Amino acid sequence: MPARTTPDTEVDTLGTEIAELRQLLDRLDGLTHQARTRLRRIEQHRSGVDARWLDRSH
Repeated sequence: MPARTTPDTEVDTLGTEIAELRQLLDRLDGLTHQARTRLRRIEQHRSGVDARWLDRSH
């Protein structure tokens, strides 16, 4: 028999789910930024840009 939910437990469950999804999106944003930065470095290296001139602060 399924457990009965109340509006309060549904709100708590949705809040938890939303928080988890936001964390996942934040992680994806960070990984996307990291991947773009690494790709840019590789492309610049291949095009002959001296690695010492690359901005690694981002």
